[in-house]
Amino acid sequence: MSEATNKVSYKPIHILIGLLIMTVIAVMPQIAGLSSAGQKMIGVLAFSVYIWITEAMPYPISAIAICFSMIMFLGLSPATGTTGKLLGTTQAIPLAMSGFINSGWVLVAAGMFLAEAVRFTGLDRRIALNILRIVGTEPKRIIGGIMIAAYILAFIIPSIAARAAALIPISMGLITAFGVDLRSVFSRQLMLVTGIIAPITALMVLTAGAPNPYTVGLLNSQLNHTVTWSQWLLYAGPFSIALGVIAYILVITMNKFEPLPGGPALVEKYMAEIGPMSSKEKRIGSIFIITIILWGSEHWHHIDANTITVFATLLLFLTRVATWKQMSDRVQWGTLVLFGIGISIGEVLLKTGAATWGAKATLGALGLQTMSAPMMLAVIAVPLIVIRLAFSSIVALGALVVPTILGLLVSFNDPNISVWSITLISSFLVYFSFILPVNTPATLLTYATDTYELKDMLKLGVPLTILGLLVYVLFTHTYWHWIGLL
Repeated sequence: MSEATNKVSYKPIHILIGLLIMTVIAVMPQIAGLSSAGQKMIGVLAFSVYIWITEAMPYPISAIAICFSMIMFLGLSPATGTTGKLLGTTQAIPLAMSGFINSGWVLVAAGMFLAEAVRFTGLDRRIALNILRIVGTEPKRIIGGIMIAAYILAFIIPSIAARAAALIPISMGLITAFGVDLRSVFSRQLMLVTGIIAPITALMVLTAGAPNPYTVGLLNSQLNHTVTWSQWLLYAGPFSIALGVIAYILVITMNKFEPLPGGPALVEKYMAEIGPMSSKEKRIGSIFIITIILWGSEHWHHIDANTITVFATLLLFLTRVATWKQMSDRVQWGTLVLFGIGISIGEVLLKTGAATWGAKATLGALGLQTMSAPMMLAVIAVPLIVIRLAFSSIVALGALVVPTILGLLVSFNDPNISVWSITLISSFLVYFSFILPVNTPATLLTYATDTYELKDMLKLGVPLTILGLLVYVLFTHTYWHWIGLL
């Protein structure tokens, strides 16, 4: 399973309602302050959000439907303003497909091949087991070990769902091997943490979650501002670690764990089962070491993270870690389609002025322009967290939130406002998916193991969200200010 879910069900009534909403907005009398293309894009956006929230069709199919809608509505709009010669569908296609030539899309696409190579060779399982061997097999230590494994895998596996999928078998294997009940305190909390830590670690590394390169790509294309791999780690890493620490403290203080039978012997048993490190594991491990070094030294060699990741993917095949067929059968192409269209939506919303108009209409009344940057971020945070509850795709949410915030800040036309940094920090909030299992495939995958109930997630997720927001506000006044981000 991926961020673009594999569900194949359709909901015709919701599809019709979405089409009706889009059509009404597109053909209604011209809205003041909007170009004809911009108004039609607002209709496409409304259709997209409705389809995503109701899950009226599979996410990859919705991406194709959205792409077709953009082509048709943009093609039937004047090339400029509200009147004049129509743009035409031929000229509209590059706009609707612009997300697929975006640097962020390239990074995610190449990164997914690398992630699948790690899982294909079994290197991810070896890393996680070695961490458990180090931290020990007490319940609290195991939970901490799984979290540490997730942080390490964030540098290697650039997919939230893939990281969860890599850790879930290990967590379930430990539950089974120790012979504890699936609904025991240990089982519930271990699987909860396995799901929740995936989006938290995605925040830390530029290549660890799709919204990160999406945000960086949008900042680059719209503001000509570049954020390197090492800069992202500097900006987001400490905040991600802080969220992880809070989650761990909540888990171990809110629950009483019983000792587990078996001890370190079980981990050694699993290590014996996977055997010595294979040559393919060594090769993919070497490729990732080289890649991470190149990512972190971008300010010296000036080769961007996207190019480095493409090079690493090439090495994957040249060193025969896997064949093209083996990788292409494993890569979630639907996720890539959704991600590309998500980028296209943001690009076109900004180019047509729809993002700016929408931001003014939704957030303009909050008086953000007169606020300091920390206060602005604090005010924006609450509605973003509420909106987060309505989405089960982090990619889809990012496609809505990031261009909206960027459009609003650009509309202020205030040189004293750091548009790129406020947009960047606001994008961190899309990862606050700690309350409902359906808010991210990672938690949905763990929820499907039938080890915990919704009330268990609420018990951990609600205080984690509240404390996370408080730390978020604290960072705006301290760390992000100290490093010059604000």
